[in-house]
Amino acid sequence: MIQGDRDAVSTFNFHKTIHINPSTNIAPSKSKYAQVHAFDWRIVLTEVKTEITKVTIFRDGARVTRTGKVTLTQGPQKAEIHGITEYASADSFRVKGKGPAKLSSIDIQTNTEVFEPSDEVKPLHDELEELQKKLEEIQDDLDFHNGRLTNLNSMVSEFSNYYGQVYAANEGEIGQLTEMDKTASKMFLDTKKSIRSLEDKREEVTKKIEVVRQNISRIGSKRRTESFNSVEVSLELSEDSEVELEITYQVNNARWNPIYDVDLLPGNAKLRRMALLYNQTKEDWNSVDLVVSTATARPVTAVEATPYYIGVYDPSIERDRRKDSFKMKKEGRPMPSMAPAAAKSMMAPPAPPPEMEEEFAEATETVSGIAVYELPKKVTIPSDNEKHPITLIEEDLVSETIHYWYTEGMAEVVAQDKVTNGDNVILLGKVKVYAEGDYIGETSISQISPREEFKLGTRTAYDVKAEKKLTHREVEKAGITKGKLRRSYKYKLEIQSFSKRPVEIEVFDRIPHSESTSIEVKAEWDKFGVKKHHLGILEWQKSIQPNEKTLIEYEYEVSWEKGITVHPPLP
Repeated sequence: MIQGDRDAVSTFNFHKTIHINPSTNIAPSKSKYAQVHAFDWRIVLTEVKTEITKVTIFRDGARVTRTGKVTLTQGPQKAEIHGITEYASADSFRVKGKGPAKLSSIDIQTNTEVFEPSDEVKPLHDELEELQKKLEEIQDDLDFHNGRLTNLNSMVSEFSNYYGQVYAANEGEIGQLTEMDKTASKMFLDTKKSIRSLEDKREEVTKKIEVVRQNISRIGSKRRTESFNSVEVSLELSEDSEVELEITYQVNNARWNPIYDVDLLPGNAKLRRMALLYNQTKEDWNSVDLVVSTATARPVTAVEATPYYIGVYDPSIERDRRKDSFKMKKEGRPMPSMAPAAAKSMMAPPAPPPEMEEEFAEATETVSGIAVYELPKKVTIPSDNEKHPITLIEEDLVSETIHYWYTEGMAEVVAQDKVTNGDNVILLGKVKVYAEGDYIGETSISQISPREEFKLGTRTAYDVKAEKKLTHREVEKAGITKGKLRRSYKYKLEIQSFSKRPVEIEVFDRIPHSESTSIEVKAEWDKFGVKKHHLGILEWQKSIQPNEKTLIEYEYEVSWEKGITVHPPLP
């Protein structure tokens, strides 16, 4: 192992610009660069060719590992790894390695390469310039002839008006007017002919310019610059040897989003976790060991509690606060900002493909419930603007199908599955839900902690029917019960199961709940088997065997003082 402080990083505030040779597109040799920038003439700067071998991608970033080998001689040496993306965070570089050497320091440099047009492009640019000059000349000629045409029109008009006065005074001959008309007509025809010819030439040159521009775009831009990072590693070797270096760094232009497929089966749920990977780092990840982590690369802070003060409203204090706020805006100081508000098409995807043998990632739960998925085979993710889906794992989770019916708001019974999560966190994401292989819909799921229970797959239960019936309603007027008015109601809830399996159902209903002492609601809930009642919300839990019917009957009465109007009106 290389000895020394492997995590020591010093950012080298040096910016180097390399001009690429127009004819060969080859940068100046590294030996020249070593002679200029080596701190000691005896220290040789050696380039180490590295490849990206491992990537750990987080929800909002990635940690990249490069490895490379180089043979060095005994004594102080400098190894350079260059071509690292400009998106690498300068303070995230770490170096370690293997070999008989001590690591003393590492320096980070930002380099810029300027790419000039190649020999193939330059003639096109020259041709483009000549065509543009020719186009300008043609346009100048067109402007001249158009101006000439305008002047001719003005001249003929003025001559006609003036000669009319002269002829009326018997001071001119008609032959002069005829001669002028012939001369003007010839000049008009010649000018218009020249204009048409120039317009044809302009159109021809414009087409040529478009073709040249397309050729230039196809070959490459006229001039571009690209930035990248380089790492210089200072080593002290005890003997001539091959040294292996491993460089890791953090990039922000990478992320992944979770998506899920859930197949709800009797007694269990098959959860397939997938990831949509985005790599926009300007570095291709070719055949790398990939680890997907649910951790975030952003700093996480614990917010300290502060007092919440309230007091008597004072208009003068409010005016002062508004003045301070206006002053902050005027001075360009940052204003406190509200957190952005949290931001579904239902198209059935094809049914799951026939089962085949698949390889999944190895999932591990780390500190604080963070899950990491290590892919079993090497993966290639190019740097582009596309999303790259990969399958992480598929696991069987304990689930239980429950049915739900709220008599006031639902015409049909719905079914849900109560699922218990496994040992890996489920992140916020979209879920395609299947029931025994049949697609039933798409939904979103919030973050679910390891081993937490959650409900999923809400769907209409066509194998269970339910109906609420009013069986009795009685209205009693005032005078019989000490001047009070009274209404009594009796209801029957019928639930019929056509399922092949036993059904567990939660039934909810409601009755009026009085917020006034002048209105009283009475019922004997223990008599009607109500599991829970609160603020007029009633809950029953029932187990129904296949092809059986369950009845729930209850009654209540409402009484109120004479002269009181109940709002909203009772049924």
